Amino acid sequence: MELEGRVDRRAASLDEIAEALPQRASMLSRAFLARASIQISRTEMGVLWALSRRPWRVTELAAREGVTQPAITRLVNRLEERGWVRRETDPADGRAVLVALTAEGSATLHRLRGEYRAVMHEEMATLADRDIGVLAEAIEILDRLLERLTGQAP
Repeated sequence: MELEGRVDRRAASLDEIAEALPQRASMLSRAFLARASIQISRTEMGVLWALSRRPWRVTELAAREGVTQPAITRLVNRLEERGWVRRETDPADGRAVLVALTAEGSATLHRLRGEYRAVMHEEMATLADRDIGVLAEAIEILDRLLERLTGQAP
């Protein structure tokens, strides 16, 4: 009976965490972007972050961001108009186009990351040492979970 109660509580906790985690991550992103000095959407930020690692095809970006190809094409067009990305021929397939980060896009992303770290540092500085330790441990746990879900380290 006691084991059954623990299993039920664990299942309830897992359900609560599974629902709350993406919601909280989304809220954290929105809270930061509302304060950022640069007007940028979460999806635009995600695309810039992805492109900071390597150039991507439009179809890959659409799949990564969970949006349609026409939607990601419009987003890439906006980023290109801002001078943050450029289209280039895929050296592996001359018929395909890659989207790459420009120097200006890289500088913008660097600036946004710095602003994010500053905001988070300021807010977290008010936390107790124990809470900071819990957050650090949570990051390690999330990294392991993400690696299992995506097959790659964050």
